[in-house]
Amino acid sequence: MKVEKIKIYDEKVDSGVDNEYPTSHYAFRQPCLQMLVGQRTSGKSYLTSKILAQAHKEKTFNRIYIITPSFNSNKAYFGKYIKEEDVFEPTKESIQQVIECVERDRDEWEEFLVKKELYKKFKNDISKKNYLKYLDGDDMDLYEDLGFFNEPPKWKYEKEEPCKSLLVLDDCLGSPAILQSSGLTKIATLNRHIAPLQEDFKGRSACGLAVMILSQSYKFSQGISRVLREQLSLLTLFKNKQQKQMDAITEELANVVDEKLFKQAYEFATKDKYGNLTIDFKPKCATLTFRKNLNEAIKFDELKCECGEKKNK
Repeated sequence: MKVEKIKIYDEKVDSGVDNEYPTSHYAFRQPCLQMLVGQRTSGKSYLTSKILAQAHKEKTFNRIYIITPSFNSNKAYFGKYIKEEDVFEPTKESIQQVIECVERDRDEWEEFLVKKELYKKFKNDISKKNYLKYLDGDDMDLYEDLGFFNEPPKWKYEKEEPCKSLLVLDDCLGSPAILQSSGLTKIATLNRHIAPLQEDFKGRSACGLAVMILSQSYKFSQGISRVLREQLSLLTLFKNKQQKQMDAITEELANVVDEKLFKQAYEFATKDKYGNLTIDFKPKCATLTFRKNLNEAIKFDELKCECGEKKNK
């Protein structure tokens, strides 16, 4: 076989926009589309709270929403990280309502940017000698209305950047939020592009919306579609004793992960009570593809490190 290099399709492409939220080396990429699958009392809520705790530590998200009929029952897990006004009952409108909240935050961000530009003009105007004599009356009224004489405009979150959001769907299978909502398909296929920005900001062209779906079943005839499952960036599995379910999972994953490695990792990670396996389909390093209980990387010789892992420890 011979290979000849031809001069075409060799233009460099701008790849600066990835819509990612900043995360530490061992944290999952965000905004993710994650599904956690386990029977009742398997430990899904507890594990989710561990993810939220790490996100809180790293300040990954500004707002966390949850759609659930059982928030009061899980307050011990989620109450520290989710405000009451960001809790929604599972209705056919609830996912769209969350998307609208993200879009409102986007609108506020863009209004803030406009105010920052106006504040620059304000500072320039008042730097002039006898500025009160020459300042336009309409401008004076605008500056007073915006409070510029008291303080510069402030963004409502700690860091000046577009809002970073997470949506948790818990105990929603069989509910209108899943069965009657077109919003689920939207967040499954476009979650990284929710609430597009007028101007890119540090590698982001949209606010985006991370999504975590807690489910008792991997396949549900009237719920989590295969289209959604094929978009997952993370899949967390607890012990499943139904062989048909495991066969279906193995078959679907065969296109993206090595079947032999998956089976070995799954058996190892789930052998203990509450044990779980997380598969990262877009890992920062191949050695982080499989994890037990979130913080134990299951390493195989076949998955080589190409990221300089030791330098990032």
